[in-house]
Parts: sequence; C-alpha cells; structure tokens
Amino acid sequence: METTEPTGPNSTARLMGIWAHPDDESFGMAGSMAQATMTGHPVAIVCATRGEEGEIADPALATPENLGEVREGELRRACAAVGVTDVSFLDYRDGHLSEADPDEVVRKVVYHLRRFRPDVIVTFAANGGYGHPDHMAVHHATVAAVAAASDPTAFAEQLQAGLRPHRVRKVYYNAFIRERMIEMREEARKAGHDFIPGGNAATIPFEEMGTPMAEVTTFVKLTDAEFEKKRASMLAHATQLPADGPFASATPEQMRQFMGTEVFQLTRPPISAADYPRPENDLFAGL
Repeated sequence: METTEPTGPNSTARLMGIWAHPDDESFGMAGSMAQATMTGHPVAIVCATRGEEGEIADPALATPENLGEVREGELRRACAAVGVTDVSFLDYRDGHLSEADPDEVVRKVVYHLRRFRPDVIVTFAANGGYGHPDHMAVHHATVAAVAAASDPTAFAEQLQAGLRPHRVRKVYYNAFIRERMIEMREEARKAGHDFIPGGNAATIPFEEMGTPMAEVTTFVKLTDAEFEKKRASMLAHATQLPADGPFASATPEQMRQFMGTEVFQLTRPPISAADYPRPENDLFAGL
C-alpha cells in the first residue's frame, strides 16, 4: 500500500536533487533549480559527502585537512545562487560511500524524502555517468529509498516521529549524452589531447559512459537569466575549477552552448509513479 498525495494544477510541486559530492548539483541541474525557484517551487539538495578527497585548484582556497568544510560552504553558496537554502548532508566520507551500510544510506535518504516530500527528484544514472563508485552508490540508494519512503511499514521509527509515508511522483537521472561524449573525445584527439570523463575516478569503459540519446527524455533549455544563475552556481565551487581547466578557458558563448540545456532521463514505473508523456521540456510536466 502506498500513500500518494495528489498534486493539482494549483499546488506547488517540489524538487529535490540527491547527489554524491558538492558541485554534482551545479553541473547537473543548477539551471533547473533556478527555473524552479524563480517560479515558486520549493527545492532541496541532499549531498552524501562533503567532497573531502577532491582536488584543490588553488592552494590558497583550502588544505587537505579543511577541504570538506570549504566545500560545504561552496555547496551552500552554489545553492543560494539559484535560490535554494534547504541543503543537507548524509555525512559519509568522499570516496567511501560504496563501503557504507546500504540500509543505513537508504534510511537517511528516506528521511529526507519524507521530510521534504518532493514530487520530483533528480539523481545519477546507474552507471554514475562514468562509473564513479560514489555516484553509483547514490543511484542505488535513491532508487531503493523512493520505494521505501512510500511503504507504511518501512523505518517505523520515522513514522513514530511523525514523518508520514511519501510517494515521489517523477524520478529523473541526470544525463550526459553518450554520442556527444564521443564527439568531444574525437575533437580533443584532433587537438592532440585526450578526453576521459571522470579522470582517475572512472571505472567503466568509455563506450559505456553517459546516456544514449535514445534514452534521453527531457531537455530543459535555460533562459539567459537561468543560465546566469547556473553559471554563478558553478563558479561557487572554486576549489574544483583549475585555472587551466576547460571552464576557465571557455568563452561565454561556448559555455552557453555547452551548458545552456540540461538533459535528463525520466524513469518509468515502478520507479516513477506513472508513465508520463515524453519527450518533455519541463521537470514538472504532467503534475
């Protein structure tokens, strides 16, 4: 038995992103977050780790000892840039999420689903984009949590504390189009470079990375105002943006072309609550 609360045309649908590291949200859905908050939709972000093992683009910004604290601040500023203040952490260690107790991770995600009660969530695809173990762990925990959150017998201690069962209506996976990744590798090789998404964090063959175009359902084209908010959100993650990186060297026009449309894969039931019409250009379509 599931508890599903109807969302009508006069209600305000709620959006949640569930990610592994600070900056996943900005590159994956910051424009959609801006679009949502600018039109009155509540938005929340849940982040599994604080990115303690990430790179440090400029030694003046952080040390290995305080990087997690610095990146937490970056995430909060990145979210504030797109109008989001509901930011939560699951308190796992960067790079070790796959070693955590799966039931514990699911319990924590269920708590936030029941607390915030989102209609729509966005997370990683099963391959984690490029096979990052943390990304894949978040995917599996989120999918399991969507089912458990609506189960009136799951995690009874939450129910006793007043958190009612909740059914998420639409579940999306952030998508990096595989065919575009192949084009980018070819372009890089012509220029004498290589293109390896995820770098050392990648664990799957290049040919299995990303999402095939045939599986993409949703293209959210950003307005100039939404894109500028997304750009500000990305730039808030200064520790992860080296001066010689592609985003630092790209022109505004190149950035707009590359990041101006956000791409998603809408899941079918039983992950999503219904088989919504597709293709679509709005995360709230059909609600």
